[in-house]
Amino acid sequence: MEPIILSKNNKLKKNYLGKILKNFNLICFATSEPGMGSDVSGIRCLAKADGSDFILNGTKYWITNGGIADYMTVFATIDPESQHEGICAFLIEKDWPGVSVGKPIPKLGQRCSNTAGLHFKDVRVPKENIIAPPGEGFVLAMQTFSRTRPVIGAFAVGAARSAMEYAIDYVKKRRAFGTKIVNFQAVQFKIAEMYQKVETARLLTWKAAWEADNGMDPTISASVAKLYATEAAQEVVDEALQVFGGYGYTKMFPLEKLLRDTRLFRIYEGTSEIQRVILSGFALNGYQPVMPALEDLPMLRDRDPVPDQPAGKDRTAWRCRMCGHIHYGEKAPDACPYCFFPQNAFKKIWPRL
Repeated sequence: MEPIILSKNNKLKKNYLGKILKNFNLICFATSEPGMGSDVSGIRCLAKADGSDFILNGTKYWITNGGIADYMTVFATIDPESQHEGICAFLIEKDWPGVSVGKPIPKLGQRCSNTAGLHFKDVRVPKENIIAPPGEGFVLAMQTFSRTRPVIGAFAVGAARSAMEYAIDYVKKRRAFGTKIVNFQAVQFKIAEMYQKVETARLLTWKAAWEADNGMDPTISASVAKLYATEAAQEVVDEALQVFGGYGYTKMFPLEKLLRDTRLFRIYEGTSEIQRVILSGFALNGYQPVMPALEDLPMLRDRDPVPDQPAGKDRTAWRCRMCGHIHYGEKAPDACPYCFFPQNAFKKIWPRL
């Protein structure tokens, strides 16, 4: 429902959100395609304008609840070559002419989750069912992900917590070498690592959800939560299975299923690699540092007094921007005595302007 909630189409919200609430209709979210996943700007599902309506042709894939949903929020493009600039979004009903649903996709894990492909052949979408017009769909998709990624973090926290609790229960009962294995420090340290990761993931997920609930932009916190929680869950479940030994590898215990199910967390709603792209981009270009630039660090010293120069904070100081050497004096030296860079490599850092 998130694209509808975030949409500017208030009439659409009133109509469909009311039906979902009253009738418990189900809805799915469709961006991915057989040849496109993380690269949302690479959408090929085509929406062609026909008067005030659009005609939709194309296929969506990996759609959670695609086979059982009554409604679909579908992202398409008016021109595949225009990338993000042509992306739009629509509300589609499953029983409309031209809508087809594929067989459930067989998966390694999360087999209880219906995942299917959707195919659209000359599906007419009326004007009132436009969630986002061309040019606004990409931003809407990104806004949607920033609010749904914390949910995946919550999935991961729950799975990791379950694995940890099963492991705690097991180590308190299993005996080896004449004692319960909980008495071995190696096992205790494994439990400690599990607990730390579960609690850290939980707090990061809460932070991202809190930002979304309070009208803030949760994009960065959502990526942090999604990245950390999903990778931590995989590590916790794997270690829990290790604690169980051979029993953990059997279907008689829940660890093998948790291991299969949690593996998907690092893939859907944006892979771990995509989260790293988002976070590195923010850290390098959007993050506002609290520390000064290296070349502005005074690093004043009282040793090596300079003749005719006052001590400490009253001295004039210059910093070599290449090697960091601090020179005291009314003017910078002709050359740095350490790296030999010329006078113009020095910056006056004290007194501050």
